[in-house]
Amino acid sequence: MLRRRHLLAGAAGLALGLPAVRRARAAWGTWPEEHADLALPPERTAARVLELYAYGGLCPWDTFYCVPEWGLGRSRYLYAFGEAALAARLAACGLPSELARPFAEDAAGALVHLGPWAAPLWDRPDLLARTRVVVLRHDQFPHSTAVPLALTGARLGQPALAGTGAAVERHLRERDGRVDPRTVVVHPGSLSRLDNVQSALSVGLHPAAARPLELSLDRAAQLLQLLARPATADRRDAHDAVVAALAERTRARLRDRTGAPLRAPEFVAWQAVDAARRRAPELAGLFPPSVFALGSGEACGESNLSTPALGLRVATHLLTRPDPFQYALWVDAGLRPTLDGGHDTHRDHLRWAPVNYTHTLRQLAAAINAPGEADPDKLDLDDTLVAITTEFGRTPQREDHREGLGHWPAGYVAVLIGGPIDAPAVAGAIDPATGAASDWATPAELRMALLVALGVYPFDRASFDASAVRGAADPRAALARLRAHLLGVAP
Repeated sequence: MLRRRHLLAGAAGLALGLPAVRRARAAWGTWPEEHADLALPPERTAARVLELYAYGGLCPWDTFYCVPEWGLGRSRYLYAFGEAALAARLAACGLPSELARPFAEDAAGALVHLGPWAAPLWDRPDLLARTRVVVLRHDQFPHSTAVPLALTGARLGQPALAGTGAAVERHLRERDGRVDPRTVVVHPGSLSRLDNVQSALSVGLHPAAARPLELSLDRAAQLLQLLARPATADRRDAHDAVVAALAERTRARLRDRTGAPLRAPEFVAWQAVDAARRRAPELAGLFPPSVFALGSGEACGESNLSTPALGLRVATHLLTRPDPFQYALWVDAGLRPTLDGGHDTHRDHLRWAPVNYTHTLRQLAAAINAPGEADPDKLDLDDTLVAITTEFGRTPQREDHREGLGHWPAGYVAVLIGGPIDAPAVAGAIDPATGAASDWATPAELRMALLVALGVYPFDRASFDASAVRGAADPRAALARLRAHLLGVAP
């Protein structure tokens, strides 16, 4: 029996084209009239979203939520491994000797700085002027449960667990009647077997046709070969005719006793994969071979083939092409993935965090147009929202003798740059005594906010319930909080 997790066009693991959907009176995700006044104004609505997902857990204390006086002399926060070791690492990486740059006050009045491993952004005031740091909190410590919660806003076992790409894909297909994909999940490949990262591709209660396109970077060469359909060669027309005849025979049999057609979800799912097969030549045009070139990268004296640069290049290419995608999730595991996987630094945090954070952020900054640049192959913050997300942060103190930091969902951050964000700000606060968030948003609220930023109504049986927004008594209050607290746009 065909299952959603098997909806891949060929061995490259790529879910590509999908069948046309019947146009509805109002596409899914259309704002209802009674709440339309709470949608973002057109000039603040993002045309597209690039989401950088830092797999493994991004430490806030040395990146986007650094308060230099916290932990000084107590081996906590920025100084978890001591002031001398931190200074030595800064020198070895060739980074500025200053520890942090002032950014904005949090909800408790603390002046939050950008830490040393966020230094690639220090010299881009145009980016920082449109950056909003959002404090998050949840209660899931294992990767296997925290990752799907972070990527979907839903806990494992919930029927509506679906990636943001599925909601955006469904909305665009029903709104425009298109069959070609407009959302994508780009991942290094090895992560697809770890910690439920594949939940980013889940459709939950959405139709199977809403599944985002999947690009596994370690199988890119196979992908290009498969799109040429070498197995059928000169028998392609005959092969397609046989498949079409069998499909028609199956469709004709799917009728009830009265002769009325039956809705068969598994057959609809099969049609999605079959549409990808038939449209392979068109889909091949999305990917010029140069997009998949894999070069090397270097940071803090460490070098390696740069999968982060490759993943970002592919995602940016799809978001900036003449007929652009609207949502790209780029799953990043760092230049030198740690022994625990990606950015998961249970061991030697002070060695690997500056390597992986600075390299990835340097690539990201270079992919965004500077003032006056106007490169069509780069992202423009006037129409693109960049979101940096992760499953949790790292502990305020070293974990044990391995010189690492543990998982910390009690207080961590996401970062929103561009799109509707028009001023530097910190939404929420973290308690310096405990390291736990005292004012925060949830992963579900962040997912809802991304939909709102793209102009998609977030409340529906297949998506989110307004009651999941903390402190909201009704949908209007929920929408007002999403706009004001997470996106910084007053109702």
